[in-house]
Amino acid sequence: MNPKIPLLFVGCCALSVQNQANEPMKVNRPNVIFIMSDQHNIHALGCYGNSEISTPNMDRIAKQGVRFQNAFCQTGQCVPSRYSIWTGRYARSTGTYGNGNGQNPNENTVADLFGKAGYKTGTIGKHHMFMNAENHNHGFDVVLNPMGNAKPEHPLPYDEVSPGRSEVGESPLPNEKHTAGLVAAASIKFIDENKDKPFVLWCSFQGPHTPITPSTPWSRQYDLKKLTLPPNHLAVDTLMPGGSGLIRKSGKYTDDFYHKQTLAFYYGLVSQIDYNIGLILDELDKLGLAENTIIVYTADHGEMMSQHKAWTKGMTGYDATIQVPLLIKYKDKFNGGKTINDLACSIDLLPTLLDLSGLEIPKNIEGKSLVPLMTGNANWREYAFSEIGSSTQTSVITVRGKTEKYVLFRRAGKVEYEQLFDLKTDPWETTNQASNSKYANDLVKMKSALKKWEVQTEVSVPVKATGKLVDE
Repeated sequence: MNPKIPLLFVGCCALSVQNQANEPMKVNRPNVIFIMSDQHNIHALGCYGNSEISTPNMDRIAKQGVRFQNAFCQTGQCVPSRYSIWTGRYARSTGTYGNGNGQNPNENTVADLFGKAGYKTGTIGKHHMFMNAENHNHGFDVVLNPMGNAKPEHPLPYDEVSPGRSEVGESPLPNEKHTAGLVAAASIKFIDENKDKPFVLWCSFQGPHTPITPSTPWSRQYDLKKLTLPPNHLAVDTLMPGGSGLIRKSGKYTDDFYHKQTLAFYYGLVSQIDYNIGLILDELDKLGLAENTIIVYTADHGEMMSQHKAWTKGMTGYDATIQVPLLIKYKDKFNGGKTINDLACSIDLLPTLLDLSGLEIPKNIEGKSLVPLMTGNANWREYAFSEIGSSTQTSVITVRGKTEKYVLFRRAGKVEYEQLFDLKTDPWETTNQASNSKYANDLVKMKSALKKWEVQTEVSVPVKATGKLVDE
């Protein structure tokens, strides 16, 4: 376990953390609104080049801020990814390897660090964390799940989709009663109540994770006959461990019609979330808070979205599930409309927010502030690392470079399978080059990078789950 590291204001080393929290803010610190969706494929946004989907408000953040073209989560699973974002540390370091693990109460979270600096902190929407008295709700002042634990949005308009896994269809609920509308309304209420003090808001939407059930009019916004399936739709690696199980888990898709029908509803849910993000942005404008508010939009992980004939996610290293949209806007700090191609990681978000807010970055944070990339030039990382599994010995680990990728499937410490993709010629990951002698040197190089990362990265035992799981 890691003892919590005190947070100090930059240049104010003589003050203790406790005194800082009790004294009034002496500078005009920015607000932070962290908007997250669940399971959002990077290709389902207009600002990332998809002309078939409408996301004007996400595009608005990108136009006014910075868009990261190559951002990757550190695990393609909800809970460990979210906790890595909260702590700026890898899942193997926090001990939250999977959705069934608890969270180490000795880890500093975004709420702990900003709360000690005098911020009002709130998490609204999908938490997917174990909350109990021991960890004091991970430091948040306000923990609100306006959606409740019930899931009323499960219509099955056609019987080709498997019940209980991939519910797809039109929600009978209007936007104001839909999960997307409920999260937006509660977030706006939090902003209104705390407009006169610095605040950090974690606004977490349920979708476009299953159930893929948008309300009208978004459920009818897209004509499936006009939609295009991804170019790797038919590229299935039959040798990949878990591949056939992932396809079975996705649903009973007998032909491309059902893939396109699901895609139409998926796009509809993304657009409904986008509409509700617009309500939040409009409220900031109305209150005069937009210029002094850092806004982040990202997802905890991606969605297969019919790539490799699959939906949802699984034990893979495909970009469909580990690459995430990442948009950051802060008008006072940097100009908008910038695209950055350097590799960014989800664990970079916490140190970035601390840096932008003028707060000290604890030494045990494993991510890097993205501020140097957003404001100028910087020497940056060569690889991003992502893993998913039950332990460091049974997992799928991805080494993602800008032009190449290595994926190791390991079970009980033994190599089970390997993938190597040349992203320059094969950006949609259709051909595994791991056994191609032409790429032997690349394979050696990336294996060496993985070994170095594993040696340098802190490892903790899995954390036992205790307390109450707020939602699923």
